[in-house]
Amino acid sequence: MNKKLFLIIGLILVLSSTLPIFAQVISPGPEPWQTWDPDFSSQGVTLDEPFEGYLYDPTVVHGGDLVIATPSDPPELHQWNAGATASYNFLEPMSDWLTWNDPVTGGVVPWIAESWEISEDKLSYTVHLVEGVKFHDGTDMTSEDVKWCFDFAMANNFTRMADVWDVLSREKPTEIIDDYTLKFHLKEPFVSFARETLSNIAIVPKHIWEPISQRPDFDWFTYVPTEEEFVGCGPFKLVKYVVGSYYKYEAFEDYWHGKPYIDELLRPIIANPDAELLAVKRGDVDVFTGFLASEAIPALMSEEGIGLYLYNRPFMYHWGFNNAIWPFEVKEFRYACASAVDKEDLVATLLLGYGIPGPVGVQPPFYTYFYNPDVPETYTFNLTIAAEILDDLGWVDTDGDGIREGTGEHAGEPVAFDIGPPIYDPVRVRAAELIAYNLLEIGVDATVKYTEWDTLWKQIIQPLDAPTKVDSWLLGSSLSVDPQIFRTRLHSAAISNPNYYGFINAEFDMLAELQSTQFDSEERRESVFRMQEILAEEIPLVVMYFRQSPSVYRTDKLTGWIDDFDDERGNPWDQINVRVAALQTMKSFGVSVVDTPPPEVELGETITLGMKYTGPEGEVVTDAFVTAMVTGDPTKYQLEHVGGGTYTATFSTSGWHTGKYTIRAEAKATGYNELVTAFDVNAVEPFVEEEEEPGFWEAQGATVTGAVIVVAIIAVAATYMYGRKT
Repeated sequence: MNKKLFLIIGLILVLSSTLPIFAQVISPGPEPWQTWDPDFSSQGVTLDEPFEGYLYDPTVVHGGDLVIATPSDPPELHQWNAGATASYNFLEPMSDWLTWNDPVTGGVVPWIAESWEISEDKLSYTVHLVEGVKFHDGTDMTSEDVKWCFDFAMANNFTRMADVWDVLSREKPTEIIDDYTLKFHLKEPFVSFARETLSNIAIVPKHIWEPISQRPDFDWFTYVPTEEEFVGCGPFKLVKYVVGSYYKYEAFEDYWHGKPYIDELLRPIIANPDAELLAVKRGDVDVFTGFLASEAIPALMSEEGIGLYLYNRPFMYHWGFNNAIWPFEVKEFRYACASAVDKEDLVATLLLGYGIPGPVGVQPPFYTYFYNPDVPETYTFNLTIAAEILDDLGWVDTDGDGIREGTGEHAGEPVAFDIGPPIYDPVRVRAAELIAYNLLEIGVDATVKYTEWDTLWKQIIQPLDAPTKVDSWLLGSSLSVDPQIFRTRLHSAAISNPNYYGFINAEFDMLAELQSTQFDSEERRESVFRMQEILAEEIPLVVMYFRQSPSVYRTDKLTGWIDDFDDERGNPWDQINVRVAALQTMKSFGVSVVDTPPPEVELGETITLGMKYTGPEGEVVTDAFVTAMVTGDPTKYQLEHVGGGTYTATFSTSGWHTGKYTIRAEAKATGYNELVTAFDVNAVEPFVEEEEEPGFWEAQGATVTGAVIVVAIIAVAATYMYGRKT
């Protein structure tokens, strides 16, 4: 046979035998994140189909309370100086904004601003307000209040309101058309005006805050409002705040969108996450908001009355550097530091798989449209490379103490600095310790400073050259589907708060400004993609991970939870939509298992789960939303309705390890109580049948036979030669 033809036939046979393996694709349901692709360039906003919770339901029976724990007191008590998450959580229930964000699509939701028109040159927005909005003191909210709030932000350049004072025109002030219509003028087109600018300021009463701001001794950075001054137009009124204990609100009777269905919102301050979780298990708290230890999740998977909501936590947990001081001012040193962070290990060991390793370009992959998947991996975990970088800098250990010293003006100075993690988050504390350990391996002395959050936050936001500013820190900062945060947080004009890093890059600044004016989505995307590449090249910070641990809440008391794409249970939509289940007319699911996961499965096998749901009268439920989660997997699997009230999903165990796994199925439907069903599966190594030990002749027979044949041949040859000679 022709040799080439023989090889081709052999190759075909090999490929044909492997094709079924390559073709067998197991669909796990959605990715670990859902995605959306909103049109940020639209000229107006139309809410085609209101999502659950948007419209007020007058048939709901009101009453009861919602208890959401919080890990700390708010360090700031008004929006003008707010920057910490705890502060926003405190202000949120009593506040309201011109626009909100759709929890399902991520689009802009008309709120107090019920509609608007945009001028042809995109430099003016005529905004129409909802009539009948009242403040908590009973006064009406009008255009005067809205204009004053935006003008006040313009006059003071508040740190977190750059999307107002850096966007609106100072030459053409905001105009009042009538009591419920305003005209905003922009200094240049701003693609995110409706989403970022209109939602940036909570509307507060002019008649309270204008006199406060006119006091000779007023300092917005340090001012603490009195109880009487906590007046907003949000769904809840602040009743009492006891420092270190709790803050409590009552539902606002005259809330313009309709009085919340619960009468009271209570936020107890529980600093210890273990104590907070115990309070949820006991039923004393409805929503856990602390830092959930990943090792606690498996036990919660099958706990009665406990809900686990998987969502995309939009906080980038990162290691921030003060780029203005030595040694962080040296870019090569930042590369060495980044190379000492084992992100995969942090996710695997500290988060037990409930997370995503941080991308070098900062933007998370679950905000798909503006995520650049082709950012070069400018660094990976490699202590050898990190040490070589320091060697190339000439930073070597000159005195034998195990710590390198600098060169030039820093000759003889140890390469040393502090890392500040907040002690309320044990994951960040341990991450700091692991990073410090890795750095010590390459001769860098990183000292972990265990710091209370209030103290650490004040150290982070200090000016870059302040002696009290921490050298580096582990911070969780929220991002958004709209990449404007790159401009507001990392533009050099934002130094030193919120650009705590002192990051300066001319091209980045230019692109940050350019993308704000690009109404062509593809052009804007190109700019944002390049910004991510610059961050990967300059490394002003290192994103360690995005946590994907579930939000823990009680399912047996309240119903009406709103699934927000990137927010946990207890979010603002929840606060106005949850209601006490016992006060409503609710039905209970009946469930039968069609396909039961086996109690034991070999690694690499697939598992099929099938559930049939019925109502109280045996009627099949065809409109349920059924999801499943698996131990150690941040994926939210959606079960497909295959007909007759039966929902199924298939799971691959190829990424599992040996041990116990729990598959948890959760069913929800309008008018029904949530139902959780859990199955335990033990994963084992595939069985390999042991072959019997071969006997002597089986093992050595061929060798012996070959030797005999060789000896025989030699003997025959020798006899022949002898015969010839004779």
